[in-house]
This record gives sequence, C-alpha cells and structure tokens, in this order.
Amino acid sequence: MAFAIQQEQQGAVRILALSGRLDTETSADLELALQDLQAAGATHFLIDMADIGYVSSAGLRVLLALAKQLDGGRGSLRLCELNAAVTQVFDVAGFSKLFLIYPTRAAALAGHTAAKPDPGLAKSVAELIGAPESGGAASPESGDLARAAAQLLADRKGEDAARKSSEPAKSKAPPPPKPSSSPTPSSSAAPADAAPGVLGKLKNLFGGKKS
Repeated sequence: MAFAIQQEQQGAVRILALSGRLDTETSADLELALQDLQAAGATHFLIDMADIGYVSSAGLRVLLALAKQLDGGRGSLRLCELNAAVTQVFDVAGFSKLFLIYPTRAAALAGHTAAKPDPGLAKSVAELIGAPESGGAASPESGDLARAAAQLLADRKGEDAARKSSEPAKSKAPPPPKPSSSPTPSSSAAPADAAPGVLGKLKNLFGGKKS
C-alpha cells in the first residue's frame, strides 16, 4: 500500500490522515507536508493513523520534531486511531507518554478549543446586523445584536452631526478686533480741549487791550 496523506480542516486544526507505511522513505514526505503547513500558518495538528500499518524510528523522529516545535503554547499535536502494532512501537520507544493519543478522531477533536469553527469577520458582521447565515430567519440573539449595532450607529451619527454643526459656528465667528491706527477718543480729545483754552487766552489778551 503506497503512502498517502489526506488533509482536512476543522476549525484551526489541520487533520492529516495517513495511510501506508511511515518508514525511512515515506517519513520525508510527511516532514515536507508538515513544513509546508507550518509555513502557511498552521499550528494545530491531528495525525490520524488509522490506516498506518507500520511506523519506523524515522517516522517517530518526524512526529517528535513536530511536537517540540509546537511545545510551549505555540500549537498542539494529537494522534488518534493507532492500531495494536503501532501502539506497541510507541510503547517500546517510550513515545506513548510524549504524545496525546486518542482512540478515535472524534475523541481527539472533542474539547479541542482550536477545533471550533471560526466564523470569521464576515460571519461576525452578518450576525451583528441580524442577517441570517443561510437565508433563514434571524434568531432572537441576532436581533438583539442588530438593535445594539443600530443604537451604536445612531449614537455615532449623532456625535458626528453635533461635531459638524459646531464646526461652522466656529468658522463663522467674527475675528477678534484688530488694533486701529486712528487715534483713540482720549488722544483726539486732547487737542480739541486745548484749542478753546488757547483762543480764550488770546481773546482775553486782545480784550484787555481794547478795554
């Protein structure tokens, strides 16, 4: 049976269903496939080994290298569907204690937080505005979200309108008065007040001569 890798996706978990023999020759194919997936951003893996009849030390090294790369919260690796012969190889090598091994794929995905479907941005927006996901009626929860979104939009529009209405008022406000170059009333009144005094003195002088 030729070695083959079938890939599936559930949530953020990349599922690799292996078939054939995982030995020195075929382990390189698995290693390259894992490297490509990691380069594309995959960090959570489930290796389904239901159709693997034999695992050599080379195959174990590939799995161990992946586990080390994902250690420390950088991702996760789970194995499932190991037959009796493969389980014995893991037990003898001491690898059974190094991996999370599950009897079935469903058991491995159950409770896996990364396996939950990610609705994505578009789906989140659709739910927020109350749009049905597949043409059905909107749920009460989506209706509440739609009303909350409408209220937020209304509040935002009100704030924008108030801001815009205040801006023209500021721009139409008269500029502050500029200093005038003409003399102030106090400075212009001084010569006017002084003129009668001078004329009065002249009149008194002339008047005194006539008398």
